[in-house]
Amino acid sequence: MSLPNADFSLSAEDALLLFRDLEEYAVSLDRIMSRLAAGADPGILADYLVDRRVAARLARARGTVGDALEAVIGAEALEDIAEGAFRYSGP
Repeated sequence: MSLPNADFSLSAEDALLLFRDLEEYAVSLDRIMSRLAAGADPGILADYLVDRRVAARLARARGTVGDALEAVIGAEALEDIAEGAFRYSGP
């Protein structure tokens, strides 16, 4: 999809929250994957995801960025992008 050459904005507070969450996820998941590779119990990943409310926090981040993008590209284009994204569907 071609996006218009337009800026969109996030408040500094929204950007800070997004950055902090992304920093946590990148570092934590790297550490968890290293431990899993060394033979740790795979439950550590599920524990992290649940204890740190990762799904809810990612949904909030998606909403924040989605709202900002929607203002630039429109709801229909944003929905098309969402529909084209990979979604895990199980084994």
